[in-house]
Amino acid sequence: MFGLAIIGILLNGFGVILLKKGQSLNEKVLSWHLLEDVLGWIAILFGSIGIYFWDLYVLDPIMTLGLTIFILYNVLKNLRETVNILLQGVPRHISLVEVKKDLLAIRKVLGIHDVHIWSLDGETDIFTGHLIIEIEDFETPDKIRNKIKMVLLKHHIEHSTIELERKGFCSGFECTD
Repeated sequence: MFGLAIIGILLNGFGVILLKKGQSLNEKVLSWHLLEDVLGWIAILFGSIGIYFWDLYVLDPIMTLGLTIFILYNVLKNLRETVNILLQGVPRHISLVEVKKDLLAIRKVLGIHDVHIWSLDGETDIFTGHLIIEIEDFETPDKIRNKIKMVLLKHHIEHSTIELERKGFCSGFECTD
């Protein structure tokens, strides 16, 4: 048990160090899994020492319960973020109200509707939305689209799909003129 515990600690510890800098949900979950493995191997190491030298067989179920409680706590803590990503909810670090307010503050943006903000992996945030602009701005859509993208970058939204609509015409159900 002692020898296997040392090998497990070294190999899983190396994996934790490699993945520690990851920001995506996949990297975080894998890093936590490897950390839990390291803690499990540490429990086995201490358990093997206690059983070998002092015949403390009760250490095995005590450490198993402790590790199980630690794992369940972290699963529940990360479950909320995972479910939010799977359901394409607005990421916690983004305020939908603030994004809309900042977009409406752009000169010549008259309205906004059908806005959706979500994350693919907990790292890359995505925006889709319809923005109503003045008719004369249809001649230079890239200019206003770039202003919109700059506002979105301020909110850490790296990818966007923007549909520009002229005043008086709306392709969605929640149109505001």
